[in-house]
Amino acid sequence: MQSAALFTVCCASVAGAQVGQLDERVVAAGDSTQSYAQYLPPGYASSRRWPVLFVLDPRGRAMAALGLFRPAAERLGFVILSSYNSLSDGPAEPNVRAINALIGSAQSRLSVDARRFYLAGFSGTARASLNFAVELRGHVAGVVADGAAIGFAPGGIEVTFTGDSTFAYFAATGDGDFNHEEVRAAVERLRLSKVPNRLAIFAGPHSWPPTEICGRALDWFEMRAMVSGLIPLDSAFVRDRVARDLGLATRLDSAGQWDDAQRLFREIAQDYRTWPEARDAKARAEAIVQRPPYRKYQDERRKASEQDERHAAELQRVLAWARQQRSPPSREALEDKLQIRMLQERVARGDSVEAASARRLLARVSVFVSLYEPRTYLAAHDPQRALGMLEMALLIGLLRGESCGLLRDALPAASAEQQRTFAGQCDAASR
Repeated sequence: MQSAALFTVCCASVAGAQVGQLDERVVAAGDSTQSYAQYLPPGYASSRRWPVLFVLDPRGRAMAALGLFRPAAERLGFVILSSYNSLSDGPAEPNVRAINALIGSAQSRLSVDARRFYLAGFSGTARASLNFAVELRGHVAGVVADGAAIGFAPGGIEVTFTGDSTFAYFAATGDGDFNHEEVRAAVERLRLSKVPNRLAIFAGPHSWPPTEICGRALDWFEMRAMVSGLIPLDSAFVRDRVARDLGLATRLDSAGQWDDAQRLFREIAQDYRTWPEARDAKARAEAIVQRPPYRKYQDERRKASEQDERHAAELQRVLAWARQQRSPPSREALEDKLQIRMLQERVARGDSVEAASARRLLARVSVFVSLYEPRTYLAAHDPQRALGMLEMALLIGLLRGESCGLLRDALPAASAEQQRTFAGQCDAASR
């Protein structure tokens, strides 16, 4: 993979910069094909160096992604540069060019702290951000990795940052995200490797986390920078963060959200180990672990995680089988092999670990049959197979977003029956 280059231009000031305001589109320094949205916090001046957050949205939605972090950046004093050229589900090159453009522009035009680069990515750009963090060790102080993770590798995150207090890994995932188990597994590996980490689970699908969680990530990065010695310690700030974290963990425990509470108490003990509150947080985390209902829940969670791994492999086998058939598989055969009805029945069982797992597995099937497979078939000039996959997607839910564009491209090859099947789906596609 092409490497991200760390530019070494010293921190110059910006003539005419809109201090404390937003520039919706800025052409990158040294590469006119790259552009980004830029936010400078109130009081920005070249007389000091500022932490900078580089945001890589998987579809280059620079403004939308920047907006999630802006309130906290304004409060804490972070510069944000968010790329219009970042991309998921493709080769590495677009994201390499995007991050190089952001870093080069920040260092040539702004006064930024080269020890406090932070990266934020979602889905495929989360994976890209984690790889860039390894390449830029000593400069990247933290990553927000949402909706995806990377597996263990000899030169990966776990090995590179083992015991490194100056690096912070903030993971986030929706409770309905098809990559949910992948994210949780990565956090557990990092915990065992003593890499400072936090995990935020929010109610929702495969998506960026809400603004509140993005703000929590920057708050945590600021605190980690203090306790690791990257910036001077502000005892009042850290005391406030300890109190807020303990208050949230206590509320979660009282509400019966023991998994979230136990994890946060454990994270408090990790982050504030030299503070008096750490001992109490560790004891409370251990007390939750001893509760019989919590142990039962963890057993169910382990089974769900194992099922998720098996399902991921089986799904790929089914999709490969479908590609190898001389003619498109029948709707009935494909539906049966994808186990759509079975998963829907599990979802209907209500609020349980099994039902939550089934929702995520169904979401995984959906993203493949509504996006990845139809896109691959259309690229191979096989609209009939693309339509077959989109029919499977309709069994799960309405077509949205990019799936509608794929349907529009495939519809000219649809039979009369398929035209009726897709009638009313995606207004833009049916016109």
